[in-house]
Amino acid sequence: MAIEPRTPSSGRRGFFVSGPPARRDGAMNFDLGLIFSTTGPYAALGQAARAGAALAIADLAREGVVRITAVERDPAGRPEAYEEMSEDLLSRGRVRHIVGAITSWSRKDLIPVLERHGALLWYPCPYEGFEINDHVVYMGAAPNHHMIPLVRHLAGTGVRRAYLLGSNYVWGWETLRLAREQLALLGIEILGERYVPLGSTDCALAMQEIADGGPDVVVNSLIGPSNAAFLAQLSALESGRPLVVSCNQSEADLDTLGAHGDGLVAAGSYFEPLGPPAFRKAAQAASPNGRVSSFLATTYASVRLLAEAIAEAGTDDPRQVFRAASARPHRTVLGEIRIDPTTRHASLTPHVARISGRRFEILHSAPGPVAADPYLTQLSGAPRTLPDPRPLRIVK
Repeated sequence: MAIEPRTPSSGRRGFFVSGPPARRDGAMNFDLGLIFSTTGPYAALGQAARAGAALAIADLAREGVVRITAVERDPAGRPEAYEEMSEDLLSRGRVRHIVGAITSWSRKDLIPVLERHGALLWYPCPYEGFEINDHVVYMGAAPNHHMIPLVRHLAGTGVRRAYLLGSNYVWGWETLRLAREQLALLGIEILGERYVPLGSTDCALAMQEIADGGPDVVVNSLIGPSNAAFLAQLSALESGRPLVVSCNQSEADLDTLGAHGDGLVAAGSYFEPLGPPAFRKAAQAASPNGRVSSFLATTYASVRLLAEAIAEAGTDDPRQVFRAASARPHRTVLGEIRIDPTTRHASLTPHVARISGRRFEILHSAPGPVAADPYLTQLSGAPRTLPDPRPLRIVK
């Protein structure tokens, strides 16, 4: 993968108008910005996503589809760095598309810069929904691909008491808000709700509340070191470990979790057993931990889909590229997907899986791709009235 070293920003702003991408050896050539935190509190996710981008770029070059020069930045998980680094990439006028931004904070920080420059972000990560922006293509799972299938899975398990725990940022707040609403519709009592600072491994208060309350299930929206620390501490709980469910666990986390992850139930749009065998073999070789996560697979699919759309459009102009990308269905390592031209979200197939022996085993899958419903306007089957109100103790 061709890598361009970081150089100081020229300071130029505004939408850069260029001709068609250059051609080399008969293939189109364009620059692609990659912004992934490969160091910092959620480095494992960034490293997996970067590996997916690198593999896609190498495959596309070998196949002669396009040749991509990747211009990389590592914000190291610092929220303030995303705006600065995206401005640096886009102000020089060569990059018109960016793949990256793991967290919702980082995605939201990129959007004003994308709007100033008329650029496009291909976002490959699961997120909490309730957003549509003309400068983003949402390739990751929306809430009806993760939290809704997860809650529906819980409906058949007989759980009655839940505790909610998340990292103290947008993903944690919004996924747990949705979990609280959906669990209440099932008549499940919410015993408490707590948020842990991003990167913190101090879960003592949560552990005490879980021990005192005795929930049947913990809905876990922690990421990074917080996630690993919590599951390790939960395994030592003398009163017995409750069921843990999550929408953000992936193969990128499994080595860090070790045996403490076993039994956790997760929902998402990709798990390693689902990938085509040839892709899995190549991706395992490219992956930093030898595993194929949704972050790796979705980034791979995003880069390929973007490149093929540029080849079809004959230009890297973001509007024309998006028009080409959303004009037809695509066969990808995630299965068949389609980009909705209105919501700008990918249709994906939801899956529910359980960690067993440090690997995911699929419990059940939707029969096919499901259109993203970022604002959850299509939910059906909810009770006409809410259950009797129950006391809710929110702790921060």
